[in-house]
Amino acid sequence: MMLRNVILSAVLFAGVGSASASDNSTGQANWLIGTWVLCEDPDQSPKDSMQFNADGTGLSIRPKGNIELLHRIVGDEVQILANANGYAIPIKLKASDSFDRLLLHSEKTGSTSSYIRVDNPAVKDCSVK
Repeated sequence: MMLRNVILSAVLFAGVGSASASDNSTGQANWLIGTWVLCEDPDQSPKDSMQFNADGTGLSIRPKGNIELLHRIVGDEVQILANANGYAIPIKLKASDSFDRLLLHSEKTGSTSSYIRVDNPAVKDCSVK
């Protein structure tokens, strides 16, 4: 039943975003492709990173194990569907104006964390180590 829910969510996610998925294959979405690391986190979560692939798949790379994900770009937002123990968890990240940071706002704490690409020179100044 859980696997069915994940598959159904993934199909719906892919179907609703079919127009956006075509944007991912153009040069517009190249800014996202690659690995992004947690740089600033007021909530002091463990360091993790996210790998975004050109085909809309990816991974959340965490100390306790990786999580598969699907992603798409809608405007300045990266919409993610993460497969967490058989449940499809939706996550929204907002791109900074310069598209060099991904911002994750926590409804629970009100804090905003940021991710930057591993090849960004500013990675040396991150507070999350």
